[in-house]
Amino acid sequence: MYTDFQELINRIIREQGILIFQHIAQCRGLLYDYAKGKYKREIRLFLLALEGGCYQEMRAPGDPEPIKQRLIRRLQADYGMNQAEAQEALHLVLPILEDTEPEDEGAIAKEIDRLEKSARKGDYRAMYELGVLLEKLAWYEESNYWLKKVAKQGLLLYERSLQEPKKQERSEKNESIPGDVVKIPGGTFMMGSPITDPGWSAQETQHQVRVRGFYMGKYAVTQEAYEMVMGTNPSRFIGANLPVENVNWFEAVAYCNVRSLQEKLTPAYMINREHVTWNQNTTGYRLPTEAEWEYACRAGTVTPFNTGNTITTDQANYNGTIPYTHNVRGTYRQKTTPVGTFPANPWGLYDMHGNVYEWCWDRYGDYRIGSQRDPTGSSSGDHRVIRGGSWNYAARSLRSACRNSDTPAHRSSGVGFRVIRPSGDPED
Repeated sequence: MYTDFQELINRIIREQGILIFQHIAQCRGLLYDYAKGKYKREIRLFLLALEGGCYQEMRAPGDPEPIKQRLIRRLQADYGMNQAEAQEALHLVLPILEDTEPEDEGAIAKEIDRLEKSARKGDYRAMYELGVLLEKLAWYEESNYWLKKVAKQGLLLYERSLQEPKKQERSEKNESIPGDVVKIPGGTFMMGSPITDPGWSAQETQHQVRVRGFYMGKYAVTQEAYEMVMGTNPSRFIGANLPVENVNWFEAVAYCNVRSLQEKLTPAYMINREHVTWNQNTTGYRLPTEAEWEYACRAGTVTPFNTGNTITTDQANYNGTIPYTHNVRGTYRQKTTPVGTFPANPWGLYDMHGNVYEWCWDRYGDYRIGSQRDPTGSSSGDHRVIRGGSWNYAARSLRSACRNSDTPAHRSSGVGFRVIRPSGDPED
């Protein structure tokens, strides 16, 4: 438990890096997740100070006192703070400036050099990490222009890493299929739930959907699997066989690309900062669409859960103190459980209900009316779909049709992901 707000900030710096404070939306999610209900006042003032430009301006060269006074006046004028609140907000930001002195640029330069050496030897993960790191550094102010120049070089390496596998691309029939995936046959199902289901929402209007076949991970991506690909483990609950969590949507997409490169598959996504496009003609790993996820979760069932009309804590990991309808209460484990702890659904997929929510490709929006084929979600929207419920949610959120969403930059100990890839079968 944190003894003060600064300890919370220090932990975020250690685990997420100082660059997190350049991304206010992502920082907001981290602060509230780490704080667990504490420091609400401090978080509010801290975020307003970041939004008001205090972090960037206090890093500028020159006498800091006039800058401080100018920022205090700005916070008062722009956010309606009194002088004491403005001074407190600025004071909360000042400690993180100690971690952004020029010597940090030396450490960054060493990391760039390390990744570049590996990238030039054909290490695709290093190419990807270098491109992403330097793209972030390209957002620095003009005083660090040299980093922008290096960033361009790193991004060129990343682009090459996306091109090279195409020369080696093989037909799906000759590609080896890992043992951690299950082949899901194509078919037609009723997506959504009937109004008679307890917990039904107007966002779950039933409609017929046809999907083509695909391979899907038996389990949510584990911490061991994530670390082998990305070289890091952001999870709150640590364990090799626990699902990775505290990953945002962008990081889940990045994992798909890097794993594809490692297995000599063409990546499914093109990533330009926070703009992600999906090439549906590739063989690489990707996130499931919301329709694919529900189709796989149901595994041919039409009941609220693939376990039937109800679910218990012997069948999934969720907040057992809030059971479905009037069922007896069950266990509340208050953390994630190892993947595969509970029985698989009829198609051999584990933990589709509970443990961690799973990111989907789709932007969240109203369902289109009428039958559809391979829908990919709304064309606009700020939120991405998450499905399945989690260890700290009520049983009703685990229903096969239950929809939820979050901003793509948000992290939570209750959100992870699983991957799919095309099966290569002709359309039926």
